[in-house]
Amino acid sequence: MIKYIYGVFLTLILFSCGATNFDDPTTLTNEEAIEQIKYLGYSLTTSSIQNTFNTTTSTSGVHFSLLADQTTNTNMNSAWWNFADEPRLRLTNNSTYRGTIAWTVFYSNFYQANLDATKTIDIIENKKQRVYDKSGKDRTTDCLVAAYYSKGVSQGYLGVIFDRGIIVDNVNITTKGFPNSYKELIQNGVSLIDKSLAIADTAKSLTFDFLTGTTINKSDFIKLGNSMAARILSSLPRDKSEAITVGNALWNKVLAYANKGFTTDFTITTVSGGYYNQLLSYLVQRNSDGSGYLPPDIKIPYLADNTGQTPNYYPSSGILPAITSNDKRFYKYFGYTTSFGIFMESRGRGLFTNYYRVRWYNTKNTLNVAGAVNPYFLAEETRLLRAESKLWLGDYTGAAAELNDASAARKLIGNLPDVAANETAVRNALHYEYAIEIDGAGGAFVPFTFMRRNNLLIGGTPTEFPIPQVQLDLVGETVYTFGGKAYLGEKGKYGETATAVDAGWKLSK
Repeated sequence: MIKYIYGVFLTLILFSCGATNFDDPTTLTNEEAIEQIKYLGYSLTTSSIQNTFNTTTSTSGVHFSLLADQTTNTNMNSAWWNFADEPRLRLTNNSTYRGTIAWTVFYSNFYQANLDATKTIDIIENKKQRVYDKSGKDRTTDCLVAAYYSKGVSQGYLGVIFDRGIIVDNVNITTKGFPNSYKELIQNGVSLIDKSLAIADTAKSLTFDFLTGTTINKSDFIKLGNSMAARILSSLPRDKSEAITVGNALWNKVLAYANKGFTTDFTITTVSGGYYNQLLSYLVQRNSDGSGYLPPDIKIPYLADNTGQTPNYYPSSGILPAITSNDKRFYKYFGYTTSFGIFMESRGRGLFTNYYRVRWYNTKNTLNVAGAVNPYFLAEETRLLRAESKLWLGDYTGAAAELNDASAARKLIGNLPDVAANETAVRNALHYEYAIEIDGAGGAFVPFTFMRRNNLLIGGTPTEFPIPQVQLDLVGETVYTFGGKAYLGEKGKYGETATAVDAGWKLSK
C-alpha cells in the first residue's frame, strides 16, 4: 500500500516546478549540513540501485508469467486468475482493482529509482560536488556509474512495460503528461546504460556495493550492463511485424551487446535484509501438499512431451499422466503431482496443471533466506539473444550454431539433438528454451517479451500495460486500457499492436 500511495505523490514530484532542495538548513548545524551533503549522493544512489534490482524481479512479474502461459492459477490474490483466464480479459485500469498492482509497482518503483539517480547526477555533474560514503571515502565515480545504470534500466524497463511515459533526466522538469513513446523510453534508457558503461570502462577501479551484502566487480558490471541493454533493446517490438520493421540496425545492436554479456550465470546469494528474486521465490513456492502455489502452465509439459499427447488445455475430467521428454532438463527442473493444490474447478479446469517447479527451489520454501541462490541474469539468456539476433538478421546457420554449441544447456544438460539451420526450427527452439531454461529466472517480463515479438501470445493478450489510472487522473488525461478477445489486433497510440492477434502458441479459447 505504501508503494501505491507513493506512486500518487510521485507524479506530483515529477511535475512540480521546484528544484531538488536539501532540508531546511536552519534545522541543522553547519557540521550536520556539510555531512548530509557529502553522503547524500551515495544514499540516493544506494536507494536507486536497490529499487532497480528489486523491481526487475518484483512479484508483479507474476502477471507477465501468467500472460505468457509460463504460470497458471485460479487464485484471486492480486487478481492472478484474471491474468491466467482464457479467453483473455481486458485489463481493468481502475485504482480500486486489485490487479492494478501488476503495473503500479513497476510505474512507481522505476520512476522512484530514476528520480533518485537523477538527483545524484545533478549533485555531481551540475552542482560539481564530490560524493562520499559515510566512512568519508570519495565515491563520486562509483555513484555516477551506478546512477546512470539505474536510470538506464529503469527508463528502459518502463518502455518495455508501458506504451508511453516521460523521460526524466532533469530534476527541474515541469512537463505535464506522458509525451514519450515506449520506443523513446527504451532508446534513451539504452543510451544511459551506454554512458554508465563508458564511465566504468575508463575508471581505474570500480566498487559497486550498493546492494546490501553484495559487491559486483568491474568485469561483471560491464557484462551486466551489456546483458541488460541487449534484453531491453530486444524487447522493443510489440509483435513480429515490428520485430522485422525495426530492421538490421536494432538486431545488430542487440547482438553486439549480447556478445559482451554474461558467459556464466550471474547469481546473487541472499543475505539478511539483502536482495532476493521475489518473482522466482513466488514461482517455486509450494503448498502444504507439495503442489505449486504458482505452478507452471500446461504449456511447459505440452512443449516438452516427446509423444505429442499432452493437450494445450487441461481436460474437463480425469488426471493427465506424467509426460516423457527427450530433454533431460525437464526432470531436473519440474516435478509431477496428481494434486491440484488450491486450484478451483469452478474457475476453469482448463487452467489446471500437474507440475511444480524444482529448479531454484529452496527447502525453506522461500528465496528470502540467507544462503539462497538467486539467478539474476543467466548466461543462456545472452546465448538466446545472440541466436535470436542472428535469426532476425537471416543468419540461420549462425543462430543454429549458437543453440547447438556443446556448452549450451540444451546440449550439455538436456542432451537434445541439434537444431536444423532454418527459420522454423530455430524459432521453435528459441520458444522452447525461453519456456524451459529461462522461465522465472529472467525476471519480470522474460519470456513474455520474447513471445510478444514472435506472435506467440494467446490472442487477446495485452502486449503492454497502460499508465495507471491515478496518474492519468492527476494530469487530466483520459483513462485507457488494452487486451481482451474482442479487441484482437488492437493498435496503440503509436500504431503498435497493443492487443495480440489470434496467432499464438495456441489459438484463443
